[in-house]
Amino acid sequence: MAMAMTSFQESASTTVGEFFAAGGMLMWPILGCSVVVIGLGLERWLSLRRARVLPQVVEDAVEQVVQGRASVIAAGIAEAKAPAARVLAAGLRRRGHLLADVEKAMEDTLREESAKLRGGVRGILLMASVAPLLGLLGTVLGIADAFAAVEQTGLGKAESSEALAKGIKVALYTTIFGLFVAIPATLLAAWLQARARKLAATVAAALAPAVEALAQPPAAATERAGGTHAA
Repeated sequence: MAMAMTSFQESASTTVGEFFAAGGMLMWPILGCSVVVIGLGLERWLSLRRARVLPQVVEDAVEQVVQGRASVIAAGIAEAKAPAARVLAAGLRRRGHLLADVEKAMEDTLREESAKLRGGVRGILLMASVAPLLGLLGTVLGIADAFAAVEQTGLGKAESSEALAKGIKVALYTTIFGLFVAIPATLLAAWLQARARKLAATVAAALAPAVEALAQPPAAATERAGGTHAA
């Protein structure tokens, strides 16, 4: 059993190596596209964790704002690096202004942060578009080489037909490899975009209670919080 498994692994390794070598030079840039996809995908996956986008400290800060103690957390939130913290900081800078001003400041910042969350996804989509185009280019060049070889040997001979078929087969390897990279990359980008949209909606919902409290004058917000505790 162990010998059979070892033999299968060696055969698979040889087959993959031959496949890659037969595809020609354009297999390397397609491989480069796959490396970029993996790198960007890992970076986005780490960046799109809830704890990194909306840490507990921001949710606690929202509670402080609602209770009328915005001045207590203003300095700490201004220095925080999380996207949700920057959105809340934008609202804190408009504290005491009209409700529409506070909402607009936070919405504009949330829109900017959402674009940043989706930023790396555009690179993945670019690689998903470039990889199959490189594969198609490799196929076209390979077919051109195959026909050039047939032109030299003369059409109609058995060896020329065999050479043409073999050349076209090898030429298609780049397209196969390009699609092999592009399809998972497209699915990964779609998943990351959906996750970014979901996190943006989560941030908006988590910060919503603070909007009205920030729009009130500080004294009114403190009075409101005191009335709530008294009740």
